[in-house]
Amino acid sequence: MAITSVSRRYGAALYDFAAEQDECNAVRKDCAAIRTLFTDSVEFATFVSDPTVPLPEAEQTVVALFEGKARPATLLFLRFLVSKRRLDQLSAVCEVYEQMICEELGILKVQVTAAHELTDTQLTAMKQKLHDRYQKDIDAEVTVEPALIGGFKIKVGDHIRDFSMATKLDQFEQSVINAKHEHPKLEG
Repeated sequence: MAITSVSRRYGAALYDFAAEQDECNAVRKDCAAIRTLFTDSVEFATFVSDPTVPLPEAEQTVVALFEGKARPATLLFLRFLVSKRRLDQLSAVCEVYEQMICEELGILKVQVTAAHELTDTQLTAMKQKLHDRYQKDIDAEVTVEPALIGGFKIKVGDHIRDFSMATKLDQFEQSVINAKHEHPKLEG
């Protein structure tokens, strides 16, 4: 789900509430578990995004799912979202909360997509270079995508740096095509 002004407000409210309760780290863990639940359970994602679920039923379901599993501060906030009919914002609220926690802790989250599994040495070197550049601790989420052929892509915020062989080959192919159009005598 995209982050909106509404999810930013609620994410900031959750952050403030967790800080008041001295539960920032515990709520962070709960938010991570909730975000995992979104990806693992189509039923949960459907329930959260369904505006036709009556309030009492929505609250009962939230309590049944999270009571005893999530911190009381998290459960109270979830019930608050239900009462405001903003449960559909939950995924984005958790994302905003994570961003705020990382900002406070000086952590920069990056997504690395590599053609092959990175060794510990490669990952450590990459994190060190990113740390030197951004002056923040690096939390790297690494995925493998063989279609890249070789190399990797790094996503920091909205910026993507592409060092993959697939992109380099595409660029080379494009330059050959452009050269043929500019110099028709190159045609075989």
